[in-house]
Amino acid sequence: MVSPTLRRRVLASELKRLRLSAGLTHVDVAHRLGWQQGKVSKIESAKQGVGIDAVIALAEVCGATPQQRERLVELAREARARGWWEGFADVLPTERKVYVGLEAEANVIRGFAAELIPDLFQTRDYAASAMGRGASAQGSILERRLELLLQRQQHVLEDRETEFDFVLSESALHRASGAEQQLSRLLELVARPEVRLRVLPFSAGAVPVEAPFSILEFRQNAHPDIVFVTGRVDCVYFEEAPEVAAYREALAELEALSMTREDSAAFVEEVVGRGAS
Repeated sequence: MVSPTLRRRVLASELKRLRLSAGLTHVDVAHRLGWQQGKVSKIESAKQGVGIDAVIALAEVCGATPQQRERLVELAREARARGWWEGFADVLPTERKVYVGLEAEANVIRGFAAELIPDLFQTRDYAASAMGRGASAQGSILERRLELLLQRQQHVLEDRETEFDFVLSESALHRASGAEQQLSRLLELVARPEVRLRVLPFSAGAVPVEAPFSILEFRQNAHPDIVFVTGRVDCVYFEEAPEVAAYREALAELEALSMTREDSAAFVEEVVGRGAS
């Protein structure tokens, strides 16, 4: 699918690149178009939407070629589309909406899961148990969150060819030891060629990170990799190159401490077997 979230960010990046190649500042562009300076800055940082007419005006001021203008206009059209996740605004905060919108078109999702099975790999019952601990996650709200999760899984796991590369703490498997359906589901997923899972054993000792995180990669679009660190109530993302590099280094360290992919699959199967017995 085409993600308007990703298209909005790619459009912003390409508009900034076009302005810089023309040797113009925010002030120059704003003055020529009769805009406030802050508007140009917000458009280029994807903090403000931009219509097709405004994109055409920016392209003309910055001396875009016909091909560049056509590309920008197409991006603007796609950025104004409505993603399927927009219907979940009642249970999807802004930061998490950015994540879901980018996740929808990521080619590779890497990360570290500490105490819970990665949400895209969760069964409905396991997810309901994880989500339903607090009073704020009861009734219709819980059902909406589960519906959102199941739709994410359908779009990312089934409708697209997304690659996954995760380090999973051994503790998450033991915490799920009573959820046989969840462990069986995990075993099915690790058998897929596009899913690479490494188990981080207790014997590895202290680890170089404190919270679960994901790294989204976009191989088919001009968008830099982005890191999301998720908590119970918030979701923080990093996209500056040094920040992303730091998390890549942390993930590499976790992988070095983990079992091999083959040993991890065997370990998951062993845990499934214990639960069945």
